[in-house]
Amino acid sequence: MAEISRILTASGLVAASSGLIIYGIGAAFVEPSSFEMNAGMILMVIGVIAAVIGIVMSKRLPEQD
Repeated sequence: MAEISRILTASGLVAASSGLIIYGIGAAFVEPSSFEMNAGMILMVIGVIAAVIGIVMSKRLPEQD
């Protein structure tokens, strides 16, 4: 389970930061592109949720010595 929590945390943080970049690209146009803005927002939300779940999972696992 520790590997899953690490993978979920890492992929969630990458997805959230990629969503921010995609959102910024969509907003940078003179006429904002709604597809990129919506896709970036969805990717940010899913990434943050995945990262939080991964962090909570790693904190709830018992310590292995």
